[in-house]
Amino acid sequence: MHNPHLPPPPRLDAGVLAGVVAWRLVVAACAFTGFGAAFAMMSDPWPALSQQASLFTGLVYLGLALYPLFTGGRTHEPASPWLRGAVCVLLLLVAITYQMLMGGDVDDTYSLFEHVITPLVVLADWVLVGRSQARVRWWHPVSWLVFPLAYLVYFMAATPPLYGGFLDPDSSVFGGMVMFFALAALATGYLLYGIAKVKALQWQVAQVAPEVHG
Repeated sequence: MHNPHLPPPPRLDAGVLAGVVAWRLVVAACAFTGFGAAFAMMSDPWPALSQQASLFTGLVYLGLALYPLFTGGRTHEPASPWLRGAVCVLLLLVAITYQMLMGGDVDDTYSLFEHVITPLVVLADWVLVGRSQARVRWWHPVSWLVFPLAYLVYFMAATPPLYGGFLDPDSSVFGGMVMFFALAALATGYLLYGIAKVKALQWQVAQVAPEVHG
């Protein structure tokens, strides 16, 4: 939070700000496209994690695109990268599960966006766009499990006829599958953590280099 006794931080370069806003509108558009196509094609798209994750991602990135309006153009994203990381883990979990465990295809528009395009652009946002991910904390990957676990609670309560037999609460292997998904999501989170820390080190080196050679 900004200290009111200090001068406000300078506004970002207009070109940088416009580029980040435009990019995050593209991410939101990809997410909403996948959700909208699924909604138009399916009689009841709401129970599936793919559709819930796409809608959530669209709302998050629309909010990120609008964020500079609330900071007077002085920053393009919140100081904490927690929400971006959580969304990225969620979408990667959806994409990998759908394509590797469920053998899903991406011939339909909704599936292409939900299971390929949107996860990739959200991953690109984490790796290439913004700077807040440099402040990721060691415990963030653990807390990023909150969204997959929240869906698991919903799934067990509603028991929608989804995911075939590999995620059946009545199956003897259900507990093992839940543990597998939790560990996979945790590993994905720490991979994102590592990428963010490497990028942060690269940014620091890039800032120091001109001073050393100056």
